[in-house]
Amino acid sequence: MSKSEQLKPACLISMPKVKNTGKTIIIFHGWGSSVKNYVDFARSLSLCGFKAVVPELLFHDSRGRLENHFSKEITQEYFWKTIFSTIDEVDFLLDELAISKKDTLLLGVSMGGFISSGIYAGSQEFAGLISINGSGSFQLSEEIFREQDGRPVLSIEEIHRLNAYDPRHKDKPIAPVLLMHGERDSIVSIKGQEDYYAYLREGSSERDVTFLKYENVDHAISEDMTSDLIRWLEKRFAL
Repeated sequence: MSKSEQLKPACLISMPKVKNTGKTIIIFHGWGSSVKNYVDFARSLSLCGFKAVVPELLFHDSRGRLENHFSKEITQEYFWKTIFSTIDEVDFLLDELAISKKDTLLLGVSMGGFISSGIYAGSQEFAGLISINGSGSFQLSEEIFREQDGRPVLSIEEIHRLNAYDPRHKDKPIAPVLLMHGERDSIVSIKGQEDYYAYLREGSSERDVTFLKYENVDHAISEDMTSDLIRWLEKRFAL
């Protein structure tokens, strides 16, 4: 697969219905998922007045989809590559969609939460961040993954690579942030989200950061999560 092919993400786009907030929400899906799995989710956001965009990610859908995302070897080799490449190509995506950062919210689910947090931390211009069952603490989350898998600890070189993208090593964002996580998440530990939240709250009690935890939820989006997300969006962005 050539570099030019890697940088051509097709997108599912759901236009605003009834009302129009003038904002776009880019939705980054989880590891091993697909654009087609987010049709209903995108439609629900468009009903609230947002243009919802779900881009294809590298190693998914038509962009060199892997045969078995959930093989441990495949996950370990391609998970972070997917995250880093998506963060790197965001300006290209925005240009292709002809949308501005100031009118764009970033929403990510699971791996997409890592992606959206990484993109958001790299720019003060985006309108907001929503991370669901993801993490904005890259090094800590990778340390937990490795402990769960019984793998060796990170090398100095690997730490430097992660820190080049880790939101905890970037400027704190100034726009609204919503973090959501199931407390029983057995795939992406809530500890990464908790660590990122603590980082965002350091030094300022006025920063608009909301962290909602869901007691009996594993690695899924519950009805309560969806309802809370819609209320948060309407309170801050609906006209």
